Amino acid sequence: MLGTGQERATGSVTGMGEGGRPILVATDLSSQAAGLFAVARRLGGPDAEIVALHVYSPEDYLEVHRETGMPVDQYVANLKAEMRFQADRAGLPAGRVRCEVAESWSVPEAILDRAGQERAALIVMATHGRTGLRRALEGSVAEEVLRHARTPVLIVPLAALEELRTTEVHAA
Repeated sequence: MLGTGQERATGSVTGMGEGGRPILVATDLSSQAAGLFAVARRLGGPDAEIVALHVYSPEDYLEVHRETGMPVDQYVANLKAEMRFQADRAGLPAGRVRCEVAESWSVPEAILDRAGQERAALIVMATHGRTGLRRALEGSVAEEVLRHARTPVLIVPLAALEELRTTEVHAA
């Protein structure tokens, strides 16, 4: 339930919006996950603060560093720039989105820690929908976040994000 009728009329969700707590968008920076910003925009209404978070593992950076020699501060700047690009494509002005990057061996733990630090009203993230052996080997970040969260979590299937992206492009 979204709350009172007034909140439905403005398009925001209880606790989000002007003076409210931020929405945490946890993104893997895939092209499909870009739709998460549009979801957050719709849920938060015109005044909601959105905190975009990408978590990378030390292995991710070391691979890039070995291949390119890129210093870590440039790597982090590139990740933030990609989040900003995705937020711009979703129609979110720069003042509404704060882009954060974290390094961690445990992506779910980093997402949950940041949600707590931010006192987030909601965590929005995508699921890849992996099954079988691939899921057993790679695990599910979304499932771990959902299992341990003390903050409401909205898990959006990649198929829904693709549909949203198609709808947004045709509406533009």
